[in-house]
Amino acid sequence: MWGYRIWPGVALGAFLANAWTDVPLYTTLGITTGNTLEAVVGAWLLNRVGFRASLARVRDVFALVVLGAIVSTTVSATIGVTSLLVGDEIASGDFGLVWRTWWLGDMGGDLVIAPVLLIAATHWPYDRAPGRWIEAIAAAALTAGVAVLVFTRDVSLTFLLFPPLLWTALRFWQPGAAAATLITAAIAVPLTEDDVGPFSGYSPDDRLLLAQALVGVASLTGLVLAAVLTERQRSEDAVEQIADTLQESLLPELPAVPGLEAAVDFHAAGERHLVGGDFYDVFEGDDGAWAVVVGDVLGKGAEAAATTSLARYTIRAETVHEQRPSEILTRLNAAILRQTPDQSCSVAYGRMELNGGGTARLTMSIGGHPLPLILRADGRVETLGEPGSLLGVRPTPVLADYQADLGPGDALFLYTDGLTEAYAPERIFTPEELGSALSAQAGQSAGSITAGIQRRLLADGPERLRDDIVVLVLRVPAGEPDGDAV
Repeated sequence: MWGYRIWPGVALGAFLANAWTDVPLYTTLGITTGNTLEAVVGAWLLNRVGFRASLARVRDVFALVVLGAIVSTTVSATIGVTSLLVGDEIASGDFGLVWRTWWLGDMGGDLVIAPVLLIAATHWPYDRAPGRWIEAIAAAALTAGVAVLVFTRDVSLTFLLFPPLLWTALRFWQPGAAAATLITAAIAVPLTEDDVGPFSGYSPDDRLLLAQALVGVASLTGLVLAAVLTERQRSEDAVEQIADTLQESLLPELPAVPGLEAAVDFHAAGERHLVGGDFYDVFEGDDGAWAVVVGDVLGKGAEAAATTSLARYTIRAETVHEQRPSEILTRLNAAILRQTPDQSCSVAYGRMELNGGGTARLTMSIGGHPLPLILRADGRVETLGEPGSLLGVRPTPVLADYQADLGPGDALFLYTDGLTEAYAPERIFTPEELGSALSAQAGQSAGSITAGIQRRLLADGPERLRDDIVVLVLRVPAGEPDGDAV
């Protein structure tokens, strides 16, 4: 309630000024009482509706206009003009005209001065809006120049005031809207009072009424636009925070796997903070074997995130009771049909058993996912398994288990189709091209393989990816690796 806290001081000033004139004391006391009650009533009304001094919500702007500028000012206008009438300072026939002038004057202060004070106190250091200082100086100069042009011409050019007012509101939000309105009022009111500008020729009261009404409408327009922008930004910030948190929970950091090098690389496509459907996981089962998962849920956003979460945690839960990858994916298929029947996903799920002597046994099941590749230490690339059924489509999916042994220097390569379809529809990498690019990474560490395969395939690719990309590598070390493991 910053704006209203200064009003009792103004009222006291009015009392002291009037005390030295021949105005009756009871008239001065009445005016002082009215001004003070205006502040009290305005503050009480705004507090009742949960008013926030930052004017960052549309409801706060309208509350200031209706309750502060329109309703509370009737108190000071009514009491003040009645006091003048009782003190024989005005004739009874002038009551309406004086009341209107008084009321409009106070209303103008609420619409022009009060927002400046409120925003100055709540928006420091004024760095939230996208505009910068050099642009602010330019906007202020343009606003002043247009205001001078409009209010020094007899022809009505008042519509020219709104483009700079809207610019400052768009780029500087509440501080810009309040400052632009103050600059406009500082130029419009004195020139109009001197009978210059588009409202010249009217009576003094009428031309000031028109000027104040114009400034008030401009202030309301700018403040509402700024409030809409800040409410939108606040909503976007909340969505981004939720999306970031959700994305982090769905794309965890890989754990340290004794006896294996593990590396993963994830690239999101589309708009920033739009949660995608690609996911991965590596975790240790109760029996000491390591599970590895790479999947791709249809679509993006909240629905895809829900299915992604369902897939990850269903797989983790089922590994407690089941070891066969095909059976785990069958149970995941049933969970998707039961809980998110309009969604589907592809999943490659494997179980890695580490043996002594630097070897591992891999058992893999594929549910409609791009087939895993095994990069041998000598550069050979082998495809593992058959595609199987997409999960979430049919009650009885076609799934099987496939096994392979990994020796020193061998690596398991899992990925999503965003890697091979980065150039789609113009070009899609064939399995042979992918195998050739992977073969060139033989002898590298897991982290070097994930980086190298993307460098070879996507070096000249589009800046904006068509789809999310997950590349995950588990490698059995062959002595000291040639690169850094991730």
